[in-house]
Amino acid sequence: MRTVNDSILITKERIRRLVGVPLIVKVMSGRGKSSLYHGEVTAVFPAVFSIRTDSGEVKTFSYSDVHSGNVLFLKPKD
Repeated sequence: MRTVNDSILITKERIRRLVGVPLIVKVMSGRGKSSLYHGEVTAVFPAVFSIRTDSGEVKTFSYSDVHSGNVLFLKPKD
């Protein structure tokens, strides 16, 4: 079981600060599967946020996905 230390409000604020910043997003799909996306956070809403990938896809996630560790933000290598 994962431990959760921060509140959802802190998670929302951290994501709000990432708008427009290039990053790598790792999404845990379950059973050891994961996907990597290169892109940036383009929009934040009260319950979800959107990421536009470098290929033009728009992915939407909830803040609880980040809060629980199912979505991770990684710094891209320069």
